[in-house]
Amino acid sequence: MTAGAAQHGRGDYVVDEATRQTVPSEPAWVGRVQLVSVGPPLRYVLVTATGYEWRARLGDVRPATVEERAEYDAALERRLRWLRELGRRLPGSCSA
Repeated sequence: MTAGAAQHGRGDYVVDEATRQTVPSEPAWVGRVQLVSVGPPLRYVLVTATGYEWRARLGDVRPATVEERAEYDAALERRLRWLRELGRRLPGSCSA
């Protein structure tokens, strides 16, 4: 692979180490690759389990661990479950 070439593709779980904070302490964000922007510079477009989208430099990301992927999927499922429940409660909902 050439220097600067994307290593991750759409749907891959990655961790953006540039988002890690020491004060206040906050772990790096886990995101799923939505696309690789054409640049320059070449960047990943990532999305969190809550739907927040941001761009990350290729050198700042690493593959997510099994635990980080599981946490992402669980957070996404909680969010989707909440949205489905909200949809059922709205006036005029087909599933009310």
